[in-house]
Amino acid sequence: MYIVLAFVCLIGVTDQRILHRHDFSSLNDDDNTYFRGSNYIRLINTSMHATFEPSLYSTWMIETALGQMQSYGYNYVRVFLACPTYYAGFGLSSPGVPLNYTKNVIDFLVRAANHKILVMLTADFNPLNYQSIINSYPIPPNVTGGNVIIFHRGQVEAKAQFFRDLLSQIKAVNMSAFQNIFAIDIFNEIAVSVREQPFSLTSGLVPFEDILYDMANGNDRQRMLDIAGNIWMDTVVAAIKLVSPRILVTASLFSPNAVGHDGFDGVQVRPPDADDRYPLRPASLVQSLADYIDLHVYASENAQKELAGAALSSEKPILMGETGAYTGFFSNASIAALAIKKVIIDSFDYGFIGWSIWTWDSTDQQPRFWTLTEQNNTINNVLAPSVWPIGKLAKKLPIKF
Repeated sequence: MYIVLAFVCLIGVTDQRILHRHDFSSLNDDDNTYFRGSNYIRLINTSMHATFEPSLYSTWMIETALGQMQSYGYNYVRVFLACPTYYAGFGLSSPGVPLNYTKNVIDFLVRAANHKILVMLTADFNPLNYQSIINSYPIPPNVTGGNVIIFHRGQVEAKAQFFRDLLSQIKAVNMSAFQNIFAIDIFNEIAVSVREQPFSLTSGLVPFEDILYDMANGNDRQRMLDIAGNIWMDTVVAAIKLVSPRILVTASLFSPNAVGHDGFDGVQVRPPDADDRYPLRPASLVQSLADYIDLHVYASENAQKELAGAALSSEKPILMGETGAYTGFFSNASIAALAIKKVIIDSFDYGFIGWSIWTWDSTDQQPRFWTLTEQNNTINNVLAPSVWPIGKLAKKLPIKF
């Protein structure tokens, strides 16, 4: 979900061997195949994530929600690490993560574990107190705006260090909490802007990692992004794996067709009034250290085109970390539930093995999406694993492990 000024935006597996291994190698096409869950979010002013904000963290609300998720058969929950304190650098002048923040993450992990629910941690921008790492590296030429997130080595190293710091602290304080981290989405809906350099350039040669790319050539433009994206991914994944080899790591994506492109078109520029985002390419990320692909697809008339245009590959498992229904498109929760169900069914043909609904119960977000619990759990009563055991419906998955 795209909120907070830029890139901001679960599961009925009952076999405990799968839950504790945290890998995909033992999955098969029976009732224990599919990962199903929800996105649990808390917001400030309808737009800024605040689930782990030290002064606002609500154990009662979280305990209630996790208990309900368990009763409906979900077995993973996706949560966002970001909050005002996080963005402000935790009040620190140098890199590090204070315990008054981490203790809330640990509490959530432990509570989820008690309800047999795994946790996917999701991040986006680096905390402000990691700026010294960012500043220790020069900005590459012809890279501007938000595109530094992928192309600037300082941004990459800062993110890697943040995850080393956070995970090491969780591991040292509470091993049970640490072991309940199923996966990490290192940047929600990672994308570049076609209005910023290098992709706003339509001619000339641009260097990156000692290679020159012709910005008039679509293949060169895409190749440049593929290489930068994989370097970015591999650096952060390697840092996380040093702390825990078993945690699954990726960065979530959306289809280029969701923002007006016709598939991966060479990172072409867009009209001034069009969405300027362009996602990383799954077919490239399968060559990276990412453990799986996470593609977000929401219910709409365009959903099938988004799936078809995403260049998905069966070389790695595919999850849908966000799917849901906008209230502006669907007049009530019953219609929304059927629309989301269609997205999930359509995704079978592309080899998806898990889905997470946006959101559990957050009715204060803008734009507004139908939640699982509102209107007396209408969507839960259609989509929850206890109601709809997908494993009985799906065809054999075209995934080789």
